[in-house]
Amino acid sequence: MKLTPRLQAVAALVPEGTVVADIGTDHGYIPVYLMVNRIARRVIATDANSFPLQSARETINLFNLADRITLRLGDGLSALAPDDEVDVLIVAGMGGNLITRILGQGLHQLETVRNLVLQPMSQAGEVRRWLAVNRWGLISEDLVQEGDRIYEVIGAGPESQSTFNLDSQDPLLEVGPLLVSCCHPLLPDLLQQRLATLARAAAGAQQSDSRQAQQRQVLLQQRTEFLEEVLQWVLKQRE
Repeated sequence: MKLTPRLQAVAALVPEGTVVADIGTDHGYIPVYLMVNRIARRVIATDANSFPLQSARETINLFNLADRITLRLGDGLSALAPDDEVDVLIVAGMGGNLITRILGQGLHQLETVRNLVLQPMSQAGEVRRWLAVNRWGLISEDLVQEGDRIYEVIGAGPESQSTFNLDSQDPLLEVGPLLVSCCHPLLPDLLQQRLATLARAAAGAQQSDSRQAQQRQVLLQQRTEFLEEVLQWVLKQRE
């Protein structure tokens, strides 16, 4: 079974021999891939809606894995039970704010978890900030491109087991400390995309003379200057 580059990057962060929970499994591609390639020992696939869960069931049945992948209907981590003893938690393909809400509401279900594999579609900085506040550190960060879009994939673990402990005040949380430190080949493209987004937002804010719009312009300018500084540093390191 072949995954898209985004899903492949997510699956690549799952250690072998683990019990995995895939939250918001959608079509169930990741659970099937993990079992077919004998990466996971067991997978629990959940979704908040019955329609995608039925799609996942069809995928699982196609590969004759109904006895090895457990499907559950439930919002966030509510579908998990204490005796599941989940090692790895995957939350992928959602906005960063939704990911932090799911994790925050299910803190007690994270007690046995050793690895978080997170793939925010937006607000990745908020995800890293949540990890820092809740004493999770980074294990790895990756970028992967599909078409014109670049996706961030974050691997995290408890601070005592992680390779990089986070500071909630570090401005690099917005960009990805490990992505910067290794000068990831796709990071310049990601930064340029974000700068283009900020430029459009700044042009919109200039259409109003309100105090709120002026404050927004200041914040946008500060973010722009910071991202430009990071971009220039990364480009210099690659010379």
